[in-house]
Amino acid sequence: MIKDTILEALNKQINAELYSAYLYLSMAAYFESINLKGFANWMRVQAKEEVTHAMRIYDYVVERGGRVKLMPIEQPPIDWESPLHAFESAYNHEVKVYGNDKRLS
Repeated sequence: MIKDTILEALNKQINAELYSAYLYLSMAAYFESINLKGFANWMRVQAKEEVTHAMRIYDYVVERGGRVKLMPIEQPPIDWESPLHAFESAYNHEVKVYGNDKRLS
């Protein structure tokens, strides 16, 4: 059985991974709306990768007898000032997730 503190952290990480997927899928929709199909595809690939991460953690929790508790996923932005701004936002999100302090302004 997984300790409660670890289980809580794992459930929060599942939520964080799913938020990242939502964010990248929202970016894909933005790129589709401005006819940048290649950028949209790239963001869809990133979204799928984040869902894969969430499911790995989900499976880990289940395999060890823990209970997955899904939480609300925050709504991501839906528009960006430009394609460059969208990619800067994606970069800054990744920096935040990994705790590195090298964000773009």
